[in-house]
Amino acid sequence: MGFALGLGAQTIPKIGTDTTVDVASWNTEWLGNSQNGPTNEVTQMNNVVSVIKGMDLDLWGMCEVSSAAAWDTLRARLPEYAGVISTWSQTQKTALLYRKSMFRLLGAQHILAVYEREFASGRLPLEVMLEVNSGLKKDTIFAVVIHLKANVGTTAEKTESYDFRKRSSEALKDYMDLRKTRKYVVLGDWNDDLDVSIYNNLATPFARLLSDTAAYFFPSRALTLAGQRSTTSYSNMIDHQMVNRSLQPYYIAKSAAVFKADAYVIGYSNNTSDHYPVYARYDFRRTGPVAAVHNTVRDMYFDGTQWHCKGSSVPLQCRVYLPSGQCVYTGGPFLPAVLPTGCLLIEWQFADGSMLRKLWFRP
Repeated sequence: MGFALGLGAQTIPKIGTDTTVDVASWNTEWLGNSQNGPTNEVTQMNNVVSVIKGMDLDLWGMCEVSSAAAWDTLRARLPEYAGVISTWSQTQKTALLYRKSMFRLLGAQHILAVYEREFASGRLPLEVMLEVNSGLKKDTIFAVVIHLKANVGTTAEKTESYDFRKRSSEALKDYMDLRKTRKYVVLGDWNDDLDVSIYNNLATPFARLLSDTAAYFFPSRALTLAGQRSTTSYSNMIDHQMVNRSLQPYYIAKSAAVFKADAYVIGYSNNTSDHYPVYARYDFRRTGPVAAVHNTVRDMYFDGTQWHCKGSSVPLQCRVYLPSGQCVYTGGPFLPAVLPTGCLLIEWQFADGSMLRKLWFRP
């Protein structure tokens, strides 16, 4: 069943299914900030909640959540979801909502801090590690929510913004190139299109990602080629979803779509958002790449100097994360003798895959 929005509005149709993992991104235009975007925050929040409830998807990458109170209200009114929100200083935050019955949070962090300026002067990518349980098997995915620099200002400022979108997306590619065995989905407001740029018809700033077809795939590219748009006012697709080749086999062909919410929400562009949700489906019952996860590690031990992991192959690298997602150690192939006490997430990287494991260390 869809979710009835209110008097005079049509029912929001159910888009999610019980057999797929349904993933969306949505820029909710200054949600929680009455000085920008829609001015009636109560109406905007009601509509945002109604769209999310009605569509019934599993994972939402959110952009422009613009107050702590709005984030708290959103989570409280969506009890079937949990979430993570960015902690940078800018008002417009990115966030990730995930269905609690399907996902378990392993950690979250901001990445690529050395490119702070390129990522819109501080809107760093939010990387969230999730264990996904599709009902038949468990897996681990990494969701990255981004909000790249907008095409606004003077000609000089727009030229610089274009360059920032190009350089930030290339920095993200370099980061993901080193983590190819992980299953990545990148979603959010990219603020540019995939055929040609929205600025002066220049080459798309995402050319390096698009040209590396052996490593990356954009489900939303089909929407660009079909002439779709992801905002209420402009003719381009600027909200996108990208996966790496470890996750691409799970994508259900032709499932990417724009949800034209203004067909169901009266006055949508004025009272809810200037962006539409963009979504795609994945089927985790499919057989993915054989080397996606390393399964031969069974235990770990301490030799008096270092921690080792047992298994049929030696790890190349190890990372240690706190429950908050903060990485407190990168090295390898063994863990250091001294580790923080409490619950930790250990990631071992092998030549043929990786393994994540939660461990409890006591003094």
